[in-house]
Amino acid sequence: MNTFEKAYSIFAILFGAIFIWLLLTLPDMRQLSILIPVTTVGLMINVIMMFFVFRDIFFRPALSKNAKLLWTVTVLLCWPAILVYLPLHGFRTRIA
Repeated sequence: MNTFEKAYSIFAILFGAIFIWLLLTLPDMRQLSILIPVTTVGLMINVIMMFFVFRDIFFRPALSKNAKLLWTVTVLLCWPAILVYLPLHGFRTRIA
């Protein structure tokens, strides 16, 4: 991942964490007039982050085909796996 993709990934994770924290602490945030636009923005942010993560998985030469398949399926089935993938592989430089 390049620097922009790393920063964007951190931003997306922080956006989700802050949104969840606000939902838990402020009951006024649980109105549809607030939830629909914020969750739509969050969906777009996370789809772009998943694109960056999948791109990193497929272009990382150090991972075997089985590891790439395992990470792809794991991230597709369980989004929080990104939180494991990024520190283990995503934030490290790719060795060509």
